[in-house]
Amino acid sequence: MLDRRLVLAGIAAALLGLWWLTRGPALPVVAAEVGEGPLSMRVVTNGSVEPVEEEAIRARLAGRILEIPEPGTEVSEGDVVVRFDDGPVASELSKARSERLTAEESLREARSRYVRERERAKTDRQLFEQGAITKARWAVTQADLRDARERVGYLEQDVPLRIESLDLRIQDLEAQREAAVVRAPFSGSVYRTERRKGELAGVGDPLLWIADLGRLRVRANIDQVDLGRVAEGQLVRITSNAFAERSWSGRMVEVIPRVVVKQSRTVSEALARVEPPTDGLVPGMTVDVEVIVAETELALQVPAEAVFAARSEPFVFRVLRGRARRTPVRLGLETVTAVEVLEGVEPGDRVVLGPARGLGDGDRVEVQLRNGRP
Repeated sequence: MLDRRLVLAGIAAALLGLWWLTRGPALPVVAAEVGEGPLSMRVVTNGSVEPVEEEAIRARLAGRILEIPEPGTEVSEGDVVVRFDDGPVASELSKARSERLTAEESLREARSRYVRERERAKTDRQLFEQGAITKARWAVTQADLRDARERVGYLEQDVPLRIESLDLRIQDLEAQREAAVVRAPFSGSVYRTERRKGELAGVGDPLLWIADLGRLRVRANIDQVDLGRVAEGQLVRITSNAFAERSWSGRMVEVIPRVVVKQSRTVSEALARVEPPTDGLVPGMTVDVEVIVAETELALQVPAEAVFAARSEPFVFRVLRGRARRTPVRLGLETVTAVEVLEGVEPGDRVVLGPARGLGDGDRVEVQLRNGRP
């Protein structure tokens, strides 16, 4: 009888232990449902807006500015955009032209005088031989002829050199006078000015910048760790703090393979062409840039914190009948917040979110969904 009681007690203890294993306290976990939807992998960074085509207009004449447009002014190719006071140049040009005429006139006059003195000398020679004039008078005639001949000889050497020098001076002054009027090299917008009306500018000083604001691009900073994922042709989304409700589209056109350090960041630069319309964006503006590296319209996905790894083999904990079941998965696109699962789970499955310290395959769990539902 005693042995029978002991056997019954052992059976009861075993049943109690089994009940405890199956109905004991469960590990509380947070879980999420496997869902389907669009998923995109993006590189998020910043950059600055710049024109595809621009030109800096610089002064080719030193002087005072009489006309210059305000930033935002639309101009057409050939329009006058800057006008300088050309008064000093015009005065110098008039003086140089006058000096040239004077030089030419002096040579003509010297040649005419020489002709006159030579004719007079012929006449006076005959008169002197006939005794009609004195020897002193004939000596004066000969002296005047020598002086006229020497004057012509000197001017025929000097005047061409002076004229050549004056021609170069006149050519330079005419170029300066033309430089007093600056015209737009192409149609676009004045988006920045360096000088104002009435100010002085020296040769080579920047005056303004003209660009076609319908053709803009973004020079984006690509962190070195993301460099291998960014390529030409990828779509780009551009936003700015100045326009909280707006965004612009673009496409990556060039990745510059040169790494530099910018404000403690090791980056390369990439150029993204902004697709029209570009209104609201201006050169020099700092913008936020999202490069869409890869995307899919319909992806079976789980939160990134639901994926664990052991020996580089990814897995998730699916919740099946109150227990956590370790399930290997094959992954696709991975973003900061979500991961595409190609094999291992089905839509509507519940997966445990990390961290899940101490959780093992088959452990009982008490589930709380991330959105608050049990």
